[in-house]
Amino acid sequence: MSLRISIIAASVCLATACVSVLPEPEAPEALYRVEAVSELSGLSQDLIVREPEAPRLISGQNMISEGADGGLRVVRGVEWSGPSTRQIQLAIVNSFKIGEAGNAVLPEIGVLAEFELASQLKVLRLRGDTGMCEMAVSLISSRDRSLLARTQITARQEARSGSARDRALALKDAASDCAAQATQFAIDTLSNLS
Repeated sequence: MSLRISIIAASVCLATACVSVLPEPEAPEALYRVEAVSELSGLSQDLIVREPEAPRLISGQNMISEGADGGLRVVRGVEWSGPSTRQIQLAIVNSFKIGEAGNAVLPEIGVLAEFELASQLKVLRLRGDTGMCEMAVSLISSRDRSLLARTQITARQEARSGSARDRALALKDAASDCAAQATQFAIDTLSNLS
């Protein structure tokens, strides 16, 4: 019995020793979020805004840069304050003016709406000092799941300098512009359907 306890105690000591030699995760110097650049009015119908689909590499918290050789790298010292796709979704919702004939809502709220805005985030990265965002945005009828309209959105923003901070701000601004364009697309398309 005491041999068993000794073995367990030794195992626990060894396990904690292994854990203590692991390197501490590197904390970013700054966190950035995608923001609604303005509140747009004119939403005529309730609209569910879905989180964009995206490759795992660009859908998380890391900011990505494409090198001259086409290789993708994580930008050190800066991160998104949460998953980039969720932030774009929230920026789209927050870009609609509240209290109009229609409201933009998140799917988890459980509201039934006649229309949905779905998107695919294709590009969200830096290329040199240029922040780039590309999305395919679709307006879908919730009733029969038919595609009503689809568009391609592109935004580019030049950094003021080559610093990680300025490059991160350029990528943030490009993503915010993509969210604003998606919002305008939904407003325009729904007003044409009315």
